[in-house]
Amino acid sequence: MSETPVSSSMLRKTESRRLAEAYASLSDSEVIDAVLAEHKPSTNPIVRSLWVGFGSIFVVLAGIGVFVPGLPTTSWLVLAAYCYGRSSQRLFLWLLTNRMFGSSLLSYYRSGKALPFHSKIIICGLISFVSAASIWYITKLGDPGFGQTLIAVVAVTGVWWVGWRVPTTA
Repeated sequence: MSETPVSSSMLRKTESRRLAEAYASLSDSEVIDAVLAEHKPSTNPIVRSLWVGFGSIFVVLAGIGVFVPGLPTTSWLVLAAYCYGRSSQRLFLWLLTNRMFGSSLLSYYRSGKALPFHSKIIICGLISFVSAASIWYITKLGDPGFGQTLIAVVAVTGVWWVGWRVPTTA
């Protein structure tokens, strides 16, 4: 009996669908409880402080994204939620129930931790644009190529991750 190999992207899509189906019938407070239950903060106070700092930076970027067209809000919120989930249940709860951000973050979790296709296009475009601008700038400063290579590798990795590893909503 031969087994058909299952790709990791197929597993991610299946898990995303399973989560979306599980959260579909739950109320907002039940989704919040379920999401909070799957994130456990670090016990190290220094690590928690770093996570809070990064999470707060991402919340500020999400706030800017509310007002600046083209700057994705949900993507920054997902990063902030991850950081707050690793640092503080109280801050994570605040983010999930926030008047300005809570609904878009809950939509992300209700969709099974997947991003809409247009968001993925915008994110990949921003990564590419900022990386190209950075490469151009450090080339003008006279970098022999090490910085450009590092930026290009990080950019390609970021585009690959967002484009192919993050599930897409229907």
